[in-house]
Amino acid sequence: MKILVVEDEEFIRRDIAEELESENFEVIQACDGDEGLAAIISNKPALVLSDITMPKLNGHEMLVALRENHPDLADIPFVFLSALADRQDILHGKVLGADDYLTKPIDFEMMIATVNARLRQVKRMEERKQAQFVKLYDALSKAELEEQLLLVEEEAPAPIIDEHRLMAVAVTNHEIDVSEIRSTLEAQGHLVVEMESGVVFRSSLDNISPDLVLVSLNTSDMKAPTMVQMMKAERDCHFPVILLVPPSAGDTLNPTHETWFDAVVQMPCSAGEFAEQIKSLGAPAKTRVKMAS
Repeated sequence: MKILVVEDEEFIRRDIAEELESENFEVIQACDGDEGLAAIISNKPALVLSDITMPKLNGHEMLVALRENHPDLADIPFVFLSALADRQDILHGKVLGADDYLTKPIDFEMMIATVNARLRQVKRMEERKQAQFVKLYDALSKAELEEQLLLVEEEAPAPIIDEHRLMAVAVTNHEIDVSEIRSTLEAQGHLVVEMESGVVFRSSLDNISPDLVLVSLNTSDMKAPTMVQMMKAERDCHFPVILLVPPSAGDTLNPTHETWFDAVVQMPCSAGEFAEQIKSLGAPAKTRVKMAS
């Protein structure tokens, strides 16, 4: 597993690399923010350990450049290393999207524990997202099967209730109709909550724990990419987010914005078609659903 170490003081960088290599990590080294950003883009490390005070791009500037210009890499855990240990420095790093903060002189046992904890968290998030896609696909597929059975049986079979209940939240405006998907999920015993405001949805995340989020390209008060970018900067998102693109959007979707979502689905889309499109997302390797031409 690759770890990127960005540190302008060579002896500190070397010591960090040796400690990580002793734990069987593959270590990539960079001496400043410019070099570090290039290394992230080319190597896609599992985690970044970065100093803050460095020439060219400092640690904060490197993180901002990554989040703004390379959203496909925005989920890489970022841990700052710095001798600047006061509260304001920590808060500033957190606001920018840093996942953790270690102070110098570095406690290497604490560093290894922090790295392992962050990597376990990423693994849990990915596994949970994949499991939720599988449950969603199963629910939609069961409903499609029941509909087919209705054509050959005089009485409808009883609904098949999934023992693992999903909470799906749909944040959509008038351009998107999710009624068929909602009916299908509810027929399987899942809960679907609909709202129009992206602001309300973000504020409600402290009180609800969705398993899945469906969001239209534009909510009633903000654009979906902006909403998701802000949401991911504020908290760890353990749930997959699917962007629903209305017919009126045409080819106007910015390709870089697609990377904020776990799937992009062109609407209108029946429950059966929706199930087929998300089927591949249950596989270990993430596969994005591309917009229909």
